Amino acid sequence: MRLKHLLLGTVAALATAGTAQAGYTTPTGWYMSMAAGANWIDDGNIDEFDASGTAETTNRFDWDSGYVVAGAIGYDFGEHWRVEFEVAYRKNDVESFCSSDSPNCSSTIDGADIWELSQMVNVLYDFGLGGEWEAAIGAGIGGNLVVFNPGTSGNFESDNDGIDTDDYVLAGQLIAQVAYRLSERWKLFADYHYMFMDEPNVINPEDQERWVIEKTDHSVMLGIRFDLQRDGAAPPPRQVDTPRGSPKQFIVFFGFNKSNLTAEAAQVVAEAAAAAKEFGSASISVVGHTDTVGSNEYNIRLSMRR
Repeated sequence: MRLKHLLLGTVAALATAGTAQAGYTTPTGWYMSMAAGANWIDDGNIDEFDASGTAETTNRFDWDSGYVVAGAIGYDFGEHWRVEFEVAYRKNDVESFCSSDSPNCSSTIDGADIWELSQMVNVLYDFGLGGEWEAAIGAGIGGNLVVFNPGTSGNFESDNDGIDTDDYVLAGQLIAQVAYRLSERWKLFADYHYMFMDEPNVINPEDQERWVIEKTDHSVMLGIRFDLQRDGAAPPPRQVDTPRGSPKQFIVFFGFNKSNLTAEAAQVVAEAAAAAKEFGSASISVVGHTDTVGSNEYNIRLSMRR
């Protein structure tokens, strides 16, 4: 129920953001990204149930800081929205634990850890911050494989001899991201993921006890994104005919946030130069227009480059 409420709330927030940033335009097309960073697990309980389902002991676990690596491939639809498929690996060691039988949370477990492999479909909403900066908010839903190793020695199930126990659960995440465009097809980004899930239920193979793990993850990552195709393809250049005996008017279009000439645009420029030679002395007007996206200062620089 908590998972459903969080996802519904995020959808409402994204819809509100969509009305506020209606003028923003993003590039389109396929992209891929890689990221890595730190992962933290909220301290929580692992409840023990015997083979018949009777509650036995509640254990409070504290987790060390861990790491996360993630990769994604996605499609940017332009006009704010993009969708991606993300796979992420997280790992954290157990710092200490205490049980309801012994409330002193200082017990250690040699080799105890937990790792996760999540697969998420994320929907993100992009909006501009001015210049080369932009940000995004989003949400994802998918599955998460949780593998818990109770360790090889210590006061918690030491007879289990480090045998991994696992469960695959429904999971969701909330995403906040800020990015900086390095070049036409490369972006550097930093993001925060809050991942929540149904509580994993793992079975101790030694005595068939069931352990119910309470957990949520916080991940902070730095990453790089590469557009697999050039963004903002420009419409084909066109030339406007004028009365016979006078020079033609030549018009070149640029892609979104671009100042480079495509091959077709370069051909139009060559034709304009040839026409100027043909008619001898000529008056030439060169104007570089932009749209209304971005700050005035940034658009002036873009106009000058064009």
